[in-house]
Amino acid sequence: MTSIHHSKAGDRILFGLSLFALLWSFGVLQAGGFTTSINAGMAFLDWPLSNGSINPPGWLTESDKFAEHSHRLAATGLGILTILIAIAHRLRETRRGVRIAAYSTLALVVAQGGLGALRVLLDQLNVGGDSNIKALSFAIGHAINAQLTVALLACVTLTHTRLWQRAEEEPAPAQSRALGVTTLVLLLLVILAAAVMRQNRVTLWTTGEMTTLWGYFIPAAGEGWMWTINLLHRGGALLAGISMVLFANSLNGLQLHHYRRLPSPQWAAGVSIILAVILSLQILLGVLAIDRPANPHPRTIHLMVAAALLATTACATLLCFRGAKNSA
Repeated sequence: MTSIHHSKAGDRILFGLSLFALLWSFGVLQAGGFTTSINAGMAFLDWPLSNGSINPPGWLTESDKFAEHSHRLAATGLGILTILIAIAHRLRETRRGVRIAAYSTLALVVAQGGLGALRVLLDQLNVGGDSNIKALSFAIGHAINAQLTVALLACVTLTHTRLWQRAEEEPAPAQSRALGVTTLVLLLLVILAAAVMRQNRVTLWTTGEMTTLWGYFIPAAGEGWMWTINLLHRGGALLAGISMVLFANSLNGLQLHHYRRLPSPQWAAGVSIILAVILSLQILLGVLAIDRPANPHPRTIHLMVAAALLATTACATLLCFRGAKNSA
């Protein structure tokens, strides 16, 4: 069996390329999130060009056009990077699972482009009609797929690190695997609710009547499905946060059923700290997004940190399964 840890330049190249693409993907996410935050998704009615050009008039001076066109340019760059990643893994990577993950990343990016195109071309402004449900459905899919793309790209990057080797040599506690999967599912449900909220522009903010901590989890205004989606997002975030705390504790060897600690791998402490830091930042941004509804930046950064949280949780869970055969 081929070793999973190499010191060859080829592996450094794969790591560097994957890491660069991962960092670039957050730039794409920022541009897309800001575009949604300021409702600029239809600044251009055509696709893939913007008003028939790659350099449309006004995109450097008008905020809505800048947001949308910069998102398209950044997304194109990510597409090129994932093509290079797929080719490089085909040529240099011997592990079949890692190659498949690299190919899958490219597939997600291609799908992301298709979802973005359908969101624009099927919009009510282009096709008419009384409802915009088709375009909004593709927009929601576009938002969720973006998060999945970042998470998978992070996992591909992880496989080219020393941490990947250490996880096999130092397996995590068995209960960590179940808690990791549970946290991932909850995070995805929270992200789904958030995408429905943002794309339908039914985010309900507080109105200065906040009196208790629970006000941050229970929408202060609205009714019907709008209020329900907001409640699911905020309440789901609370559950996901609790699950993540339990997951982080399990990585540190806390045996919940017996209230005692078991030996934990050295790498787990660092990962659990990273999870705690990102979760704390995400909570702060959620509060800022509620308290400052007119400011699009907290909501945009909140979206980006959600991607970081999902990606880190996915990597941590993958590390737990990595050492599963040695922890039985």
